[in-house]
Amino acid sequence: MQPAKGYRYSMDPFVLCSQMPPVCSGDRILDIGCGCGIIPVILGYCFPQSYITGVEIQTTLAEIAIKNIINNELEQTVSIINEDIKNINPESTNGPFDLILSNPPYKKHNTGRLNPDRQKAVARHEITMNIKNLAAKAETLLGHNGRFMIIFPSERLTDIHQAIQATSIYPEWIRYIHTGQKKTPKRVIFSGRKNITDSERVLPPIYLSSNNIMDMNILSKRINP
Repeated sequence: MQPAKGYRYSMDPFVLCSQMPPVCSGDRILDIGCGCGIIPVILGYCFPQSYITGVEIQTTLAEIAIKNIINNELEQTVSIINEDIKNINPESTNGPFDLILSNPPYKKHNTGRLNPDRQKAVARHEITMNIKNLAAKAETLLGHNGRFMIIFPSERLTDIHQAIQATSIYPEWIRYIHTGQKKTPKRVIFSGRKNITDSERVLPPIYLSSNNIMDMNILSKRINP
């Protein structure tokens, strides 16, 4: 379930989840800004041996996320917290996380048209959280050697690098996402590791075609409405 007229997820959660590294039994995963819970639901199906937490500041979306977890019978694997991520710390989540994911607001505050729908505005513009705050909070919530992965507009890759400079998260790899063979990349996936320094790798790009978009649509339909 997701709002009929409010914020609705796009292809980004599916693309991000498709680039997940291997998950070990008992790994703890956090999705910051989980919305209606699409990423926790996908991960709950793919990695039932893990423990997944979604944090969502907007109450309406958090309530929908909880219903989606219940409808998909994932209560033993996934939990949803309705809270501002700024107020979350390792003590309130029973310890640090092995992996933190996010499909965060991607438009800078005071840039572009602010959607009159508050739900959409908060989800798309950096109103309650920006990339710098997100990186700083991820550092706090990650365990030693933990991984931080986000999907973001490709033109803001520099902002990601600037955000992690003040943290102990170091670039691991990036991967550009194209919507066609001859089109410039619209998104980039960034992966970083806490306390692990290495040369940043540029992985082969992903080209979204009608075929793999159809595959992702099929996956979404397997999730109970």
